[in-house]
Amino acid sequence: MKPGLFTRSCCTTPASMFFWGAMFVLIYSAGLLLRSAWPGAQPFGDTLILVALGAACLINFGRNRTLHCGITAPLFIVGALAAALIEAGLWQFNMAILWAGVLLGVGIAFVVEWWTIGRHGDSTASSS
Repeated sequence: MKPGLFTRSCCTTPASMFFWGAMFVLIYSAGLLLRSAWPGAQPFGDTLILVALGAACLINFGRNRTLHCGITAPLFIVGALAAALIEAGLWQFNMAILWAGVLLGVGIAFVVEWWTIGRHGDSTASSS
């Protein structure tokens, strides 16, 4: 039986962080170009950031299997959906609370990654 997707995940490395950053800048830049070309997208700044963060995490998880990206990608996408509803005026909710929840989730994802994979990786490195 094949190991699960998350059990084959790894922890964050400088290379995976650089790759994620490059993907975020590329996706966010494309979104900024879209906003400048399409005036109807102007009020959706927070949505754009969250979509770019989530897409960068999805791409990074697909390539580098960083565990926290597997956790934060859905968090960012759900946050983007909520931000879009708020920015469209369809939902009355404080954007600061949304961002606090997203940032808390990101912090928890990094702790989970360190606790599960980071510590496991340290013990296997010291025993080799």
